[in-house]
Amino acid sequence: MHILGIDTSCDDTSIAVLKYCTESRKFHIKSNIISSQIKVHSEYGGVVPEIASREHLKNIRRVMDMALKTAEIVEDDLDLVAVTAGPGLLGSLIVGYSFAKGFAVAKGLPLVTVDHIKAHTAANMLAPYEINYPAVALTISGGHSSLSIINEPTKAEFIGGTIDDAVGELFDKISRHLKLPYPGGPVLDKLSREGAPKIKFPRPLINENNYNFSFSGLKTAVINFMKKNPDCGIPDLANSMTEAICDVLLKKTGAAVNANKAKTIMISGGVACNSMIREAFKKYGEKNRINILIPPPVLCTDNGVMIGILGALNYVEKGAAGINNSDVYPTTRW
Repeated sequence: MHILGIDTSCDDTSIAVLKYCTESRKFHIKSNIISSQIKVHSEYGGVVPEIASREHLKNIRRVMDMALKTAEIVEDDLDLVAVTAGPGLLGSLIVGYSFAKGFAVAKGLPLVTVDHIKAHTAANMLAPYEINYPAVALTISGGHSSLSIINEPTKAEFIGGTIDDAVGELFDKISRHLKLPYPGGPVLDKLSREGAPKIKFPRPLINENNYNFSFSGLKTAVINFMKKNPDCGIPDLANSMTEAICDVLLKKTGAAVNANKAKTIMISGGVACNSMIREAFKKYGEKNRINILIPPPVLCTDNGVMIGILGALNYVEKGAAGINNSDVYPTTRW
C-alpha cells in the first residue's frame, strides 16, 4: 500500500510517500519532501499566518510532484491520502486539507484526516512491533507540550499539557529577546553546548501532583535575569535554562511512567531535536532501564512521514467503512 502524507499545519509544506506492508507491519519511506519557509518569515522573527498560507498555496503542487518523482511512482500508484486536519494555523491547514480532499476525490482514494500531535508520536512507529506498551508519549514543539498514554498504536489518552507557553515558545521568545537569528531554538541549542549550568532558574510545576507544564514563569525569570545581568554569557544562560527545562520534562514524564507502569517513553516534536533534552532522556532510560524512542531530527519537525504513518494505521484498523471524513474540517485545536 502506497500512502501520501500531507502536512501544512504551520510553515512547512511537507509531503511524503510511504509504502506499508500490512503483513510485516513495516513502513518504508520512499520520499520525504519538506519546503521550508524560514527565509520568508525570518525578517519578522516568527511565523506570519497569512504569509504561511500563501506560501503553501504556491508550493504544495510542486512539493507533491517532487515527492512522487523521488518515490519513483505516479499518482495512480497511490492507495491512500492522509492529511493533517489540526491543530495548527487555520489558513495553513485549509490549504493542505483542501488539496488533499480534492486530490482524493479526483482519484477515488480514501482520505484520512489525522491529529497533528498524535502524528508526531507516530514518527516513532516506523516499526510498531518494537514498541512495548503501555508507553508514555511526550510531545514538545513550538506550540505544544503534552503527555499521553499510548496503549496501542492508534490509541492515545491525553493526561496533561501546557497551561501557558509551550517549551518551544520559551526557546523562541528568549532567542528573540537575545536578537538571535531565526529560528532561535537551534541557535540556543548550539550555544548551550558551550556553556555550563551556572545559573539557578525556577522549575515551574515540578513538584505539582499533575502532568501539566508551565514555561511562562521560566521565560520571565530568564528575561529578568538578563536585564539585571546584561553581561551574562549566553552559553551559560542557554545551558542553565535548558537544564531547568530538562528537569521539568523528566520529572513529569517519569511520574507518568511510574503511575502507568510504562515500558517505553516516546519523545517527539520539533524541540525533541534539542541535544541536551535528547541526552537527558537517554541517560534516564539507561539508569531506569526503560526504552527511550526519539526519531531522527528530520522526523521530529513537521513532516509528511508522520502523517502518512498515523493515517495508514488508522485506515488499516478501521477500514474504508470506518473512515468517515465528511464532517472533519481543519481546526486550530483538535
